[in-house]
Amino acid sequence: MISTLNGKNILVTAGSTRGYLDAVRFITNISTGRLSQEIAMEALVHGAHVTYVHGKGSVVPEIEECSDIMPYHLELIEIETNKDLEDTFQLSLRNRNFDVIVHAMAVADYVPDERQSDKISSENEELIIKLVKTRKVINIIRNIWPESYLVGFKLVVQKRREELLQIAQDFLTQSAADLIIANDSRDISDKRHVAYFVCNNLEMTNLFCSKKEIANGLIHHLEQQVR
Repeated sequence: MISTLNGKNILVTAGSTRGYLDAVRFITNISTGRLSQEIAMEALVHGAHVTYVHGKGSVVPEIEECSDIMPYHLELIEIETNKDLEDTFQLSLRNRNFDVIVHAMAVADYVPDERQSDKISSENEELIIKLVKTRKVINIIRNIWPESYLVGFKLVVQKRREELLQIAQDFLTQSAADLIIANDSRDISDKRHVAYFVCNNLEMTNLFCSKKEIANGLIHHLEQQVR
């Protein structure tokens, strides 16, 4: 049976962005892109055309593992900074149509207010850095592609299940997303990744306990929603 995602255009973001301090130093987060990789691979298996925008150093789908997939089904775009990501959306991709956008990238919420052109001396006994808040990329995505089925992610730290779900529900409303995948950092490891799917009115699918389960569950959900 042919999947309803066959031939659909799906945009997946992965990994993290960097905020540069100087010519060689930057701040970032621990996101590796492994969940995005699983999601993209599952989408490819179901015949989707995947555009994979990923942070430098994050993992990417390994096309050779899918013997039935032709290379033109996957497009890789590497970025480094928040500006790179915004420019990719605003300049390179804005005239393209995506049926689904899975925004799983851990975009930096704060970045240094300026980048030194050379290397900051290591002789300084103290280094004070001013960080500035960045724009919410998921809002930019929604503005550019108002008709796409938008999947966002919400990560919290050490919250009760009820708190996690309420935070995810609030983010669903704020971002105008169609689905939020919510998780707590304490439930994420190499072999375990607990997540909830949160839609309108706290309607949820089953609890998922690994990256593979999340990817399979999301693709199944999208098959029901995208025709």
